[in-house]
Amino acid sequence: MEKISNKAVFVDRDGVLNVDLGYTYKPTDLRLVDGAVDGLKTLQKAGYLIVMITNQSGVARGFFSLDQVHQFNEALSQAIKTHIQSFSFDAVMICPHHPEGKIPEFSVACECRKPGTKLITDAAARLHIDLKRSWLVGDKASDIECAINAGLTGIQVVRGGKQYPQSKKALAIVPTLKEAADLIVKQSF
Repeated sequence: MEKISNKAVFVDRDGVLNVDLGYTYKPTDLRLVDGAVDGLKTLQKAGYLIVMITNQSGVARGFFSLDQVHQFNEALSQAIKTHIQSFSFDAVMICPHHPEGKIPEFSVACECRKPGTKLITDAAARLHIDLKRSWLVGDKASDIECAINAGLTGIQVVRGGKQYPQSKKALAIVPTLKEAADLIVKQSF
């Protein structure tokens, strides 16, 4: 049996890495959030695995396809690589579901849609992640609920585009991923 020992930061996509324009899926609309690249550099240097997790209910709602989500994620990765040449996400986990969607195969209640934890538990099993040493950074209260449900510490960022209510359960509320990464590294154990 392999030892579970990796520490990770689960990073929400829209509003943390790229500016959240509401159902953002076109590569031409891609804009990195200020502080995202510096935050990723800090986390990478500190030895954290970096897992992008994202709810993309626009797939279930028929606004865009799962292929378009993958294309946007690839464009996001390439945009980050222009600043951090060696960067790649250790995993990218996507929930395309929504119980009130219009596309039947994706219109389901699921365990992966945050605040559900399946995206996290699947990545943790695949990458041998110790959830007790890991974090989640998101911009919505549902991200923080997901962190709590999975046994992670959650930090909410508030300057990534759309503004969402602040979670009273977040360890901290910070402007960007850079401040979240600094706090994570400072509190690492």
